Amino acid sequence: MTQFDSLAEIPALPSGDEFEELVWSILQRRYPPEKLRYFPAEMGGDKGLEGFSSDGIAYQCYADENSIDLRQRTDKQRAKLNRDTLKLKKNKNELLALLDGVKIRYFFLIVPQFHATELVAYANTRAKEVREWGLPFICSNFEILIKTPEDYPGEYQAALQDAVASIQLPEPSVSDDQIEGFVREEPALLATLGRKLETLKGIQPNVKTPELSTTFTKWYLIKEDMMESLKSMPQTREAVESQRRMMQEDLEFKSAFGETQTNQSVMKIVDEYAENLHSRVAGLKIGDAKRLSRGQAGEWVMRCPIDFKAG
Repeated sequence: MTQFDSLAEIPALPSGDEFEELVWSILQRRYPPEKLRYFPAEMGGDKGLEGFSSDGIAYQCYADENSIDLRQRTDKQRAKLNRDTLKLKKNKNELLALLDGVKIRYFFLIVPQFHATELVAYANTRAKEVREWGLPFICSNFEILIKTPEDYPGEYQAALQDAVASIQLPEPSVSDDQIEGFVREEPALLATLGRKLETLKGIQPNVKTPELSTTFTKWYLIKEDMMESLKSMPQTREAVESQRRMMQEDLEFKSAFGETQTNQSVMKIVDEYAENLHSRVAGLKIGDAKRLSRGQAGEWVMRCPIDFKAG
Protein backbone atom coordinates (compact mmCIF):
# COMPACT_ATOMS: atom_id res chain seq x y z
CA MET A 1 0.00 0.00 0.00
CA THR A 2 1.29 3.43 -0.94
CA GLN A 3 1.96 5.55 2.12
CA PHE A 4 -0.11 8.72 2.34
CA ASP A 5 1.93 11.87 1.73
CA SER A 6 0.18 15.02 2.94
CA LEU A 7 2.55 17.24 0.93
CA ALA A 8 1.34 15.66 -2.30
CA GLU A 9 -2.16 16.92 -1.47
CA ILE A 10 -1.18 20.60 -1.20
CA PRO A 11 -0.77 22.59 -4.46
CA ALA A 12 2.48 24.51 -4.91
CA LEU A 13 1.98 28.22 -5.37
CA PRO A 14 3.64 29.81 -8.44
CA SER A 15 7.11 31.05 -7.60
CA GLY A 16 6.73 34.26 -9.59
CA ASP A 17 9.18 35.94 -11.89
CA GLU A 18 12.41 37.64 -10.85
CA PHE A 19 12.34 36.16 -7.34
CA GLU A 20 16.06 36.70 -6.78
CA GLU A 21 15.69 40.36 -7.75
CA LEU A 22 12.85 40.73 -5.21
CA VAL A 23 14.89 39.13 -2.44
CA TRP A 24 17.90 41.34 -3.00
CA SER A 25 15.65 44.37 -3.16
CA ILE A 26 14.48 43.38 0.33
CA LEU A 27 18.00 42.83 1.64
CA GLN A 28 19.21 46.14 0.21
CA ARG A 29 16.55 47.83 2.31
CA ARG A 30 17.67 45.93 5.39
CA TYR A 31 21.37 46.74 5.18
CA PRO A 32 23.44 49.80 4.27
CA PRO A 33 25.48 49.23 1.09
CA GLU A 34 28.78 48.65 2.89
CA LYS A 35 27.25 45.78 4.92
CA LEU A 36 26.04 43.68 1.99
CA ARG A 37 27.90 41.78 -0.76
CA TYR A 38 26.16 40.28 -3.78
CA PHE A 39 27.72 37.95 -6.37
CA PRO A 40 25.11 36.02 -8.40
CA ALA A 41 25.96 33.19 -10.78
CA GLU A 42 26.06 35.39 -13.89
CA MET A 43 28.84 37.44 -12.26
CA GLY A 44 30.97 34.35 -11.71
CA GLY A 45 29.40 33.50 -8.35
CA ASP A 46 27.60 30.15 -8.00
CA LYS A 47 29.83 29.01 -5.14
CA GLY A 48 27.06 27.88 -2.85
CA LEU A 49 25.80 31.33 -1.93
CA GLU A 50 24.76 34.47 -3.77
CA GLY A 51 25.98 36.93 -1.20
CA PHE A 52 26.46 37.67 2.45
CA SER A 53 26.12 40.41 5.05
CA SER A 54 28.88 41.56 7.36
CA ASP A 55 26.93 40.25 10.36
CA GLY A 56 27.72 36.69 9.27
CA ILE A 57 24.64 35.65 7.28
CA ALA A 58 25.07 33.94 3.90
CA TYR A 59 22.16 34.21 1.46
CA GLN A 60 20.96 31.90 -1.28
CA CYS A 61 17.71 32.36 -3.22
CA TYR A 62 15.79 29.53 -4.82
CA ALA A 63 12.49 29.68 -6.70
CA ASP A 64 11.88 26.22 -8.13
CA GLU A 65 9.91 26.03 -11.35
CA ASN A 66 7.02 23.81 -12.42
CA SER A 67 6.32 22.15 -9.06
CA ILE A 68 2.76 20.84 -8.96
CA ASP A 69 2.55 20.11 -5.26
CA LEU A 70 4.55 20.66 -2.09
CA ARG A 71 6.10 17.19 -2.28
CA GLN A 72 7.83 18.14 -5.51
CA ARG A 73 8.77 21.55 -4.13
CA THR A 74 10.15 20.14 -0.88
CA ASP A 75 12.23 17.52 -2.72
CA LYS A 76 13.72 20.22 -4.93
CA GLN A 77 14.50 22.41 -1.93
CA ARG A 78 16.24 19.51 -0.19
CA ALA A 79 18.30 18.86 -3.32
CA LYS A 80 19.18 22.56 -3.54
CA LEU A 81 20.43 22.58 0.05
CA ASN A 82 22.54 19.51 -0.63
CA ARG A 83 24.11 20.99 -3.79
CA ASP A 84 24.88 24.37 -2.27
CA THR A 85 26.34 23.11 0.97
CA LEU A 86 28.65 20.80 -0.99
CA LYS A 87 29.80 23.84 -2.95
CA LEU A 88 30.92 25.49 0.29
CA LYS A 89 33.54 22.77 0.66
CA LYS A 90 34.38 22.52 -3.04
CA ASN A 91 34.95 26.29 -3.35
CA LYS A 92 36.70 26.77 -0.01
CA ASN A 93 39.61 28.85 -1.34
CA GLU A 94 37.46 31.12 -3.51
CA LEU A 95 35.00 31.71 -0.66
CA LEU A 96 37.84 32.56 1.73
CA ALA A 97 38.87 35.34 -0.64
CA LEU A 98 35.30 36.58 -1.19
CA LEU A 99 34.36 36.60 2.50
CA ASP A 100 37.60 38.40 3.44
CA GLY A 101 37.56 37.50 7.11
CA VAL A 102 33.78 37.32 7.65
CA LYS A 103 32.76 34.06 9.33
CA ILE A 104 29.37 32.60 8.45
CA ARG A 105 27.08 32.02 11.43
CA TYR A 106 23.87 31.47 9.45
CA PHE A 107 23.04 30.25 5.95
CA PHE A 108 19.61 31.49 4.84
CA LEU A 109 17.94 29.64 1.97
CA ILE A 110 15.24 32.09 0.88
CA VAL A 111 12.34 30.52 -1.01
CA PRO A 112 8.87 31.72 -2.06
CA GLN A 113 7.16 29.01 -0.01
CA PHE A 114 7.96 26.05 2.22
CA HIS A 115 5.62 23.90 4.23
CA ALA A 116 7.49 20.94 5.64
CA THR A 117 9.09 20.25 9.00
CA GLU A 118 11.18 17.64 7.21
CA LEU A 119 12.92 20.47 5.33
CA VAL A 120 13.84 22.12 8.63
CA ALA A 121 15.14 18.80 9.94
CA TYR A 122 17.15 18.28 6.76
CA ALA A 123 18.63 21.77 7.07
CA ASN A 124 19.76 20.89 10.60
CA THR A 125 21.38 17.70 9.31
CA ARG A 126 23.21 19.56 6.55
CA ALA A 127 24.36 22.25 9.00
CA LYS A 128 25.85 19.58 11.26
CA GLU A 129 27.76 18.09 8.35
CA VAL A 130 29.08 21.49 7.26
CA ARG A 131 30.30 22.16 10.81
CA GLU A 132 32.18 18.87 10.76
CA TRP A 133 34.14 19.91 7.65
CA GLY A 134 36.05 22.46 9.71
CA LEU A 135 35.93 25.16 7.04
CA PRO A 136 37.80 28.27 8.25
CA PHE A 137 34.95 30.65 7.31
CA ILE A 138 32.20 28.63 9.06
CA CYS A 139 31.39 29.28 12.73
CA SER A 140 31.37 26.38 15.15
CA ASN A 141 27.66 27.02 15.84
CA PHE A 142 26.74 27.38 12.14
CA GLU A 143 23.02 26.94 11.31
CA ILE A 144 20.93 26.69 8.15
CA LEU A 145 17.51 28.36 8.22
CA ILE A 146 14.73 28.43 5.64
CA LYS A 147 13.27 31.90 5.07
CA THR A 148 10.63 33.52 2.85
CA PRO A 149 10.19 37.20 1.92
CA GLU A 150 7.39 37.40 4.51
CA ASP A 151 10.05 37.06 7.21
CA TYR A 152 10.99 40.66 6.35
CA PRO A 153 7.50 42.25 6.46
CA GLY A 154 8.46 45.94 6.28
CA GLU A 155 11.09 45.53 3.59
CA TYR A 156 8.85 43.11 1.67
CA GLN A 157 5.95 45.57 1.49
CA ALA A 158 8.27 48.37 0.38
CA ALA A 159 9.72 46.15 -2.37
CA LEU A 160 6.24 45.21 -3.59
CA GLN A 161 5.22 48.87 -3.75
CA ASP A 162 8.32 49.66 -5.80
CA ALA A 163 7.55 46.78 -8.15
CA VAL A 164 4.06 48.14 -8.74
CA ALA A 165 5.57 51.55 -9.47
CA SER A 166 8.09 50.15 -11.96
CA ILE A 167 7.49 50.64 -15.65
CA GLN A 168 5.24 47.99 -17.15
CA LEU A 169 5.78 47.75 -20.90
CA PRO A 170 3.88 45.23 -23.05
CA GLU A 171 5.75 42.14 -24.17
CA PRO A 172 7.37 43.05 -27.50
CA SER A 173 6.30 41.21 -30.62
CA VAL A 174 7.06 41.83 -34.30
CA SER A 175 5.32 39.88 -37.06
CA ASP A 176 6.73 38.85 -40.44
CA ASP A 177 4.21 41.24 -42.03
CA GLN A 178 5.70 44.16 -40.08
CA ILE A 179 9.20 43.26 -41.22
CA GLU A 180 8.06 42.94 -44.84
CA GLY A 181 6.25 46.28 -44.58
CA PHE A 182 9.41 47.95 -43.30
CA VAL A 183 11.39 46.49 -46.21
CA ARG A 184 8.87 48.02 -48.67
CA GLU A 185 8.58 51.39 -46.93
CA GLU A 186 12.23 52.05 -46.02
CA PRO A 187 14.35 50.84 -48.95
CA ALA A 188 17.04 53.48 -48.29
CA LEU A 189 17.58 52.32 -44.72
CA LEU A 190 17.71 48.68 -45.82
CA ALA A 191 20.18 49.57 -48.57
CA THR A 192 22.44 51.28 -46.01
CA LEU A 193 22.13 48.30 -43.68
CA GLY A 194 22.97 45.90 -46.52
CA ARG A 195 26.01 47.92 -47.57
CA LYS A 196 27.38 48.08 -44.04
CA LEU A 197 26.84 44.38 -43.43
CA GLU A 198 28.64 43.50 -46.67
CA THR A 199 31.59 45.56 -45.44
CA LEU A 200 31.45 43.66 -42.14
CA LYS A 201 31.40 40.36 -44.03
CA GLY A 202 34.57 41.42 -45.84
CA ILE A 203 36.24 41.81 -42.43
CA GLN A 204 34.59 38.78 -40.82
CA PRO A 205 33.60 36.21 -43.48
CA ASN A 206 31.55 34.07 -41.07
CA VAL A 207 28.93 36.81 -40.63
CA LYS A 208 25.56 35.70 -42.03
CA THR A 209 24.37 38.94 -43.59
CA PRO A 210 20.74 38.00 -44.48
CA GLU A 211 20.01 36.71 -40.97
CA LEU A 212 21.75 39.67 -39.36
CA SER A 213 19.82 42.10 -41.55
CA THR A 214 16.52 40.53 -40.44
CA THR A 215 17.66 40.59 -36.79
CA PHE A 216 18.58 44.28 -36.88
CA THR A 217 15.27 45.08 -38.59
CA LYS A 218 13.26 43.10 -36.04
CA TRP A 219 14.92 44.74 -33.05
CA TYR A 220 14.63 48.20 -34.56
CA LEU A 221 10.86 47.68 -34.93
CA ILE A 222 10.61 46.37 -31.36
CA LYS A 223 12.42 49.48 -30.13
CA GLU A 224 10.06 51.72 -32.07
CA ASP A 225 7.01 49.98 -30.56
CA MET A 226 8.44 50.36 -27.07
CA MET A 227 9.12 54.06 -27.58
CA GLU A 228 5.55 54.45 -28.81
CA SER A 229 4.32 52.83 -25.58
CA LEU A 230 6.47 55.26 -23.58
CA LYS A 231 4.57 58.25 -25.00
CA SER A 232 2.15 57.77 -22.13
CA MET A 233 5.11 58.19 -19.75
CA PRO A 234 6.76 61.35 -21.09
CA GLN A 235 9.32 61.72 -18.29
CA THR A 236 10.55 58.18 -18.80
CA ARG A 237 10.59 58.59 -22.57
CA GLU A 238 12.68 61.73 -22.27
CA ALA A 239 15.07 59.98 -19.89
CA VAL A 240 15.58 57.24 -22.49
CA GLU A 241 16.05 59.85 -25.20
CA SER A 242 18.60 61.68 -23.09
CA GLN A 243 20.67 58.52 -22.70
CA ARG A 244 20.36 57.83 -26.43
CA ARG A 245 21.62 61.31 -27.33
CA MET A 246 24.62 61.05 -25.02
CA MET A 247 25.56 57.60 -26.33
CA GLN A 248 25.09 58.70 -29.94
CA GLU A 249 27.24 61.79 -29.45
CA ASP A 250 29.99 59.63 -28.00
CA LEU A 251 29.81 57.24 -30.95
CA GLU A 252 29.81 60.10 -33.46
CA PHE A 253 32.89 61.58 -31.79
CA LYS A 254 34.73 58.25 -32.05
CA SER A 255 33.51 57.74 -35.63
CA ALA A 256 35.07 61.07 -36.62
CA PHE A 257 38.44 59.51 -35.80
CA GLY A 258 37.69 56.57 -38.08
CA GLU A 259 37.15 54.01 -35.35
CA THR A 260 36.60 50.57 -36.84
CA GLN A 261 33.58 48.60 -35.62
CA THR A 262 33.41 44.82 -35.44
CA ASN A 263 30.65 42.49 -34.29
CA GLN A 264 32.39 42.32 -30.90
CA SER A 265 32.54 46.09 -30.52
CA VAL A 266 28.87 46.41 -31.49
CA MET A 267 27.96 43.90 -28.79
CA LYS A 268 30.00 45.95 -26.33
CA ILE A 269 28.06 49.06 -27.36
CA VAL A 270 24.76 47.19 -26.87
CA ASP A 271 25.77 46.02 -23.38
CA GLU A 272 27.04 49.45 -22.32
CA TYR A 273 23.94 51.27 -23.54
CA ALA A 274 21.62 48.72 -21.87
CA GLU A 275 23.46 49.20 -18.57
CA ASN A 276 23.19 52.99 -18.90
CA LEU A 277 19.44 52.75 -19.50
CA HIS A 278 18.87 50.33 -16.64
CA SER A 279 20.90 52.31 -14.10
CA ARG A 280 19.84 55.83 -15.12
CA VAL A 281 16.19 55.52 -16.20
CA ALA A 282 14.14 55.07 -13.02
CA GLY A 283 11.90 52.00 -13.04
CA LEU A 284 13.15 50.58 -16.36
CA LYS A 285 13.62 46.81 -16.06
CA ILE A 286 16.84 45.26 -17.29
CA GLY A 287 15.01 43.18 -19.92
CA ASP A 288 13.39 46.26 -21.41
CA ALA A 289 16.71 48.12 -21.29
CA LYS A 290 18.32 45.32 -23.29
CA ARG A 291 15.50 45.33 -25.85
CA LEU A 292 15.74 49.08 -26.32
CA SER A 293 19.51 48.81 -26.66
CA ARG A 294 19.38 46.09 -29.32
CA GLY A 295 16.84 48.08 -31.30
CA GLN A 296 18.85 51.27 -31.01
CA ALA A 297 21.94 49.46 -32.27
CA GLY A 298 19.89 48.43 -35.30
CA GLU A 299 18.98 52.05 -35.98
CA TRP A 300 22.57 53.20 -35.49
CA VAL A 301 23.69 50.71 -38.14
CA MET A 302 20.91 51.76 -40.53
CA ARG A 303 21.51 55.49 -40.10
CA CYS A 304 24.54 56.46 -38.07
CA PRO A 305 26.95 56.43 -36.30
CA ILE A 306 27.84 52.71 -36.32
CA ASP A 307 29.77 51.81 -39.44
CA PHE A 308 32.10 49.03 -40.45
CA LYS A 309 35.32 50.01 -42.16
CA ALA A 310 37.72 47.65 -43.88
CA GLY A 311 41.41 48.03 -43.32
